[in-house]
Amino acid sequence: MSNDSATPVVQARDVHKTYGFGEVEVHVLRGVSLDVQRGDLVAIMGPSGGGKTTLLNCLSGLDDIDSGLINIGGSVLSKMNDTEKTRFRATRMGYIFQSFNLLPALTALENVEIPLLVSGFPKRRPIRRRRSAVAR
Repeated sequence: MSNDSATPVVQARDVHKTYGFGEVEVHVLRGVSLDVQRGDLVAIMGPSGGGKTTLLNCLSGLDDIDSGLINIGGSVLSKMNDTEKTRFRATRMGYIFQSFNLLPALTALENVEIPLLVSGFPKRRPIRRRRSAVAR
């Protein structure tokens, strides 16, 4: 992609995603197309079970699509393997969730540290906490 301001930073073309449950197939995304320009604010709205989360998972490479094209900032997700998609998400994407989505077995600091480690930041010595004057 060029740096042209008319070039979308998020582009989805004729995206299809189907989940299979035994003999039942659920067509969640049926030909979804979307362009998001730099600076756009987008809301994805619809009924429960309408495919909103599936669309976001596909746009981030968490789920693979059955057909179509997803291009994020000049990178075509279907051309990436799982490791490349993980690194791409860690270095080029951010999500804001409705709920915290923290791993309960980890501390808040450890939860924040995970994406930093995936993106290649060097692991540092543990933070030493000073006792406050109140606790003394």
